Amino acid sequence: MQSRILKLSLSSLFVLGVLAAWHFEDHNSAASAQSTPNGPTSSSPIAVTPDDKTVWVVNPDNDSVSVINVENDANQKIAEIKVGDEPNNLAISPNGQTVYVANTVSGTVSVINAAAQKVVGTILVGTEPYGLALTPNGTKLYVVNARSNNVSVINPATGQVVKIINGVGEEPRGIAITSDGDTDDGDEKVYVAQFNGVDVPGALIGADDYKEGRVTVISTVTDAVTGQVILPPMADVGFRSKGSALNCKLKGATDPTCTTQAGDGSFTTGAFPNSLNSIVIKGNRAYLPNNAASPDGPVRFNVNVQSFLNVIDTATDKEGVAAGNPQTINMNRGINFEPAGEQKLFIGMPWHAAFEHNSNEGYVVASAANILVKVTLDANGTPTINAPTAAGQTGNVVRIKTGQNPRGVAINAADTRAYVMNEVGRSVTVVDLAADQAVAEVNSAALPAPGTLDATVHYGKAIFFSSAEVNVLTGPKIPVGRLSSEGWSGCVSCHANGLTDQVVWIFGAGPRRSLPLNATFNPHNPNDQKVLNYSAIFDEVQDFENNIRGTSGGLGLITLADGVTPDPALNAFALPNTGRSPALDALKEFIARGIRTPISPLRNISPFSPDARDIALGRKLFADAGCVKCHGGGGWSSARRDYAPPPATSEIVNGQVLRVLRQTGTFNGLNSNEVRQNGAAPLGLDGYNPPSLLGAWGLGPLLHNGSAITMSDIVNGVGHRRAGLSPFQADPLNDAGHRAALIKFLKSIDASTPPITASPFSR
Repeated sequence: MQSRILKLSLSSLFVLGVLAAWHFEDHNSAASAQSTPNGPTSSSPIAVTPDDKTVWVVNPDNDSVSVINVENDANQKIAEIKVGDEPNNLAISPNGQTVYVANTVSGTVSVINAAAQKVVGTILVGTEPYGLALTPNGTKLYVVNARSNNVSVINPATGQVVKIINGVGEEPRGIAITSDGDTDDGDEKVYVAQFNGVDVPGALIGADDYKEGRVTVISTVTDAVTGQVILPPMADVGFRSKGSALNCKLKGATDPTCTTQAGDGSFTTGAFPNSLNSIVIKGNRAYLPNNAASPDGPVRFNVNVQSFLNVIDTATDKEGVAAGNPQTINMNRGINFEPAGEQKLFIGMPWHAAFEHNSNEGYVVASAANILVKVTLDANGTPTINAPTAAGQTGNVVRIKTGQNPRGVAINAADTRAYVMNEVGRSVTVVDLAADQAVAEVNSAALPAPGTLDATVHYGKAIFFSSAEVNVLTGPKIPVGRLSSEGWSGCVSCHANGLTDQVVWIFGAGPRRSLPLNATFNPHNPNDQKVLNYSAIFDEVQDFENNIRGTSGGLGLITLADGVTPDPALNAFALPNTGRSPALDALKEFIARGIRTPISPLRNISPFSPDARDIALGRKLFADAGCVKCHGGGGWSSARRDYAPPPATSEIVNGQVLRVLRQTGTFNGLNSNEVRQNGAAPLGLDGYNPPSLLGAWGLGPLLHNGSAITMSDIVNGVGHRRAGLSPFQADPLNDAGHRAALIKFLKSIDASTPPITASPFSR
């Protein structure tokens, strides 16, 4: 795996030197309108050409696109084409002549002549382009920019960006476009999904219904936002917990629904849509597979996350309803009734989907469980995976095993084959749709050389993104059951793309927003690590063995000498966990080297612009206002691990490394959600471990309890911003203009920002 630190610096040079370097060697290779109308389109990392002869697939870790000959089931890779940095999705023109590739780190779209298998153009778009889709007849290309929060509209005939659409929400990723069956692309709708759920105003943070999904609607007539679809929480996901930590706080320990570890598991739980990576349209419905969150405690593996397939009625732009009932389903519901066995896997991390062209059957990619799951639609478009509905039934769930970490699926025009992109496996699984069986696996890109650091990082990535089996050539096989119970969840379930699900969970220490893992290590020094968790209760990545066993219900990776029996000695501060499991050590290397910080839209602005002047002033204020004392250094946090684990016993107070905690006025034990998962008082009185500011501008809500929606909320909080000043020191941020400049500087911080150093904070 190539270092993302190197890739970032190269991408900066690319943008400066190749701005909008569009050219055509063959102008006719651009997409053009055609007389035969096409169906709806959607973004995907893999696609089949209209003639069913070749499959095109992105290789994000290899910065390339591969071409596979699938005619007559040849299933042979015939080309690998270098594109920009970190290609994540592609689209093929209706005439099959042109392939467009979104290069996320480069901030560009590569244009490839399909016949020549050669890049013939490069289009500069927004920050971190991710999803992209052509209109059904190929007259417009829409590119979703995940970090500049906008959509670039491209005219394929000229290769020019003709409009930037703003107001599409935070971190947009998935995109799909309707088709009404005619040859006019000017009367369609574009649907763009915000990746993570959005706080519902007035809802209690940490409750099972405190967020909702959001999908923005754009008209192809005006290329303007026309509305927004709300995807509400599901009140009953079909799984029961042992109570409610929040009810404990609100109603008192004597309330019958209060959390007790000995509870009977009869408390109804809900969940809200989250990690909305993709959309696919079938008929008059749009379908969004996603990893739904159920954050209220107590933490239990089969209620924390669920596998939603949300449904949108494209006529009303509301959640789909049939016979008065919502059509959205929890795909995990009913799998619990299946008999135990190797085939029983929950739908870990739903990521992508595709439907057959001439039937009401489709397939959802469960990226963590390494499977495809078959979906059937009824006459109203209501989906089912045919799970059992009661104990004693077997159901008819169709699972198809794929390669490691499937991220996308494409179905050929004849509905005879499906092709699955496996990101970590760097392969394509070929599926016979008549038999619902995998019939071949084609290598799409090279794996790291065995024995290298890159191979270790790759193995760690396989572990991070799996909830089930790990089976790659760069490390020993890990069977189903060790990472989670029956493939339910994994690291990725709370840290999609290695970052954060932006959810505040009611955990054992109290309400805790999932921290983005890009900032666990200094991006310039993979040996410089933070002390972990908001309450500094861990100091090694390997300590999260506790989460594998407890939160995810797995057997874990630290074993006794037999290599099977879980080792019961797991106290995070009693002994070092580094070196006790090669798999966990590889996981640590992936987190240290393989997770990229979001790129700031302010990275490449002109040094003479007003924004640049504000950023320079904000940088100075960052030091003058004392922010640097908690958030200085290359990791943008003062809480560095400056000792070899474990820490001295004298440093541990209430299970925390006390000296790294800081009092910033953000804890109030009277708040309704300040409670541990078992109903007890939370940690927080001693302060919090300062989180890193690396990419924090794009990863909110912020603070341990998610109470700061934006950077402005933090900077405007007098107690927090004065934490680095002495009691009688003047506050330079009393000036509104100064606060605005500081906020702009904070929004500019990414891995390329020169760090600011300071002496250690004085307590």
